[in-house]
Amino acid sequence: MSFRVLLKLICFQWLIVLILGSSVISAAEIRVLNWQGYGTDEAWALEMFKERTGIEVVHDYFNSEQEMLTKLRTNPGVYDVVLINSAYTRQAAEEGLIEAIETTGMANVGDLSSSMRNDPKLVDDGKIYGVAWVWGVTSFAVDTGDFQQTPYSIEALWDPKNAGRVGWRDDAVEAVQLAAVAL
Repeated sequence: MSFRVLLKLICFQWLIVLILGSSVISAAEIRVLNWQGYGTDEAWALEMFKERTGIEVVHDYFNSEQEMLTKLRTNPGVYDVVLINSAYTRQAAEEGLIEAIETTGMANVGDLSSSMRNDPKLVDDGKIYGVAWVWGVTSFAVDTGDFQQTPYSIEALWDPKNAGRVGWRDDAVEAVQLAAVAL
């Protein structure tokens, strides 16, 4: 098991126990809405979590942020934990799909940078709707055998001669961000 996977699972455990509070701790199960394979559904971790807490974790998955929002809209109150991209947190909060959380019992929240603790995508009018637990950058891979000259610029994504040969995750926010960088 990699350190990164272990770190994700530890964060997930604390996220569940500390954010959701006593109403979930007394429950026999919690329902998690997440990307499949994102670290919260490893069999060994689920077994360990159940051993330590007595709580069964039931997963439901989504394949896009839009699908996640649809599941929240059509199944109100079903999910106890939602692993949501911060770009969609405000929308979900404004629609009443998620509730504000209490972070005072989370020992490591103070270790996050101020910009992550106070991110306006996660905090609204003093109410906290999410806690950053993983973050990163978008990576690119190039099959150099397919190019006479290896591209070294993001602009290669929009070069007409590369049409049909490039792609990225189906995410509107990421597409706009990539276009903004290219411009």
